[in-house]
Amino acid sequence: MQAQLITYHLKDISQAEYFKQMVEPDAPVLAKVPGLISKVWLADEEKNTFGGFYLWESKTAMEDFMHSDLVKAVVSRPFVINVSSVDFEVNQKASLITRGLK
Repeated sequence: MQAQLITYHLKDISQAEYFKQMVEPDAPVLAKVPGLISKVWLADEEKNTFGGFYLWESKTAMEDFMHSDLVKAVVSRPFVINVSSVDFEVNQKASLITRGLK
């Protein structure tokens, strides 16, 4: 299992337009991505930092997603800048203790 944190900044777009142009159309597509267990959408409006915390079945599923047309489309949007991605192997045994996994 793999965890991934993707962050980005927004440029020249309101929160309402961001939701309309990115969140609304992308969320249903993301829900169908093979190997994606969950995505938690993140927002810090004061720091203009947005993104998501993803939980993947495997590193391969995450890598396939990162090379997908969906990711290429997201990062090519003119209002999405400074994209960053970091990932970690999930310590499943420890995560079960703290209710991080079911």
